[in-house]
Amino acid sequence: MQNYYQQAPPTGAPPYQGFYPVPPQLTPKHLEQRNLRKTANGLGFFVLTYFLVMQLVAIIIAVALRLTGVISEENANSISYLLQIIAAVLSSLVAVFFYRIISRRRLSDNLTKSHVPVSLLAPFVCLGMAGSMIANQLAALFDQNISIFELKNTVDMSLETKSAPEMLLCIVAVAITPALAEELAFRGVFMNILRPWGDAAAIVVSAVMFGAMHGNTTQIIFAFTLGLIFGYVDCKTNSIVPSVVLHFVNNFYAVSTDIIGQNDIFDSDTVTSLNIGMVIMFLILGVLSYVYLAKRDKEVFKVADTAPGSAKSELTLKEKLVACFTTPGIIISLSFFIFEMLLNLIPEGALEQALTNALG
Repeated sequence: MQNYYQQAPPTGAPPYQGFYPVPPQLTPKHLEQRNLRKTANGLGFFVLTYFLVMQLVAIIIAVALRLTGVISEENANSISYLLQIIAAVLSSLVAVFFYRIISRRRLSDNLTKSHVPVSLLAPFVCLGMAGSMIANQLAALFDQNISIFELKNTVDMSLETKSAPEMLLCIVAVAITPALAEELAFRGVFMNILRPWGDAAAIVVSAVMFGAMHGNTTQIIFAFTLGLIFGYVDCKTNSIVPSVVLHFVNNFYAVSTDIIGQNDIFDSDTVTSLNIGMVIMFLILGVLSYVYLAKRDKEVFKVADTAPGSAKSELTLKEKLVACFTTPGIIISLSFFIFEMLLNLIPEGALEQALTNALG
């Protein structure tokens, strides 16, 4: 065990029977670990605050609109999408405010450190969409397997659109706004603040929190995988633009297929064929993009344990992850999201029935 204490008293100190009390002298490694834990702790509470602001804003405005009679059956879907947009914008302001407080820097300094040419952006997006197709299948497979234990994700992720304006609002609320707000929060703020301790740790921790925030088994696995991809492309390009574009393309693809299937634009066989065709197309483009990027740069698929321009870290990747995931902020946030996920696994009506039986 290393000795962090000075054994000899300072010059001129009076004689002292026994040990002379001296404050511990932290090594550079322990100082780095302490700073990392302090930062990760704050980021954990930031994610929880970001999520709660987004939910509470939507709930408060929805309640106010219902009390004033603004919401009706005819405009319920449109109001719901508008609330999602407003909540995302306000939660983004929380992200910007937090970044200024914790980093004392302008957010714009870390969003686009370099220009990303189309020749690099396009293959990264195609590769990311191929990963999205695989992640979607993994999430579906997980949900099928938990049904063995009579568990089921009860969150309804289907979208209801009855008119062209509703479709437009749906696209803005589900594809455009989240791509900007969530990337600003998780890659622009969370990951960039952690990058001085290494890209690998920053990508993994931000992806875990990004996945957990979605609060249900289907999206947690899917969003975690995409979080790894989003973080990777941003670190490789030193810009948030690729993940914003990729996030938008992924969400737009999902909402488009949902709208097409729900509004009977094509028959079910045609919709199935289109979906399969799109999956195959993205997978092929992903393979071609992988080959192109590998030939362009042999180091492109290696993630450094240090960020560009940062000093070499004294901590291993394992030590960094342990330091982050054992802080109160991260633990409390993850516990909250896991509890939400477990609630979403309870069948509809089961909780009410259990409470009725307990009280009766």
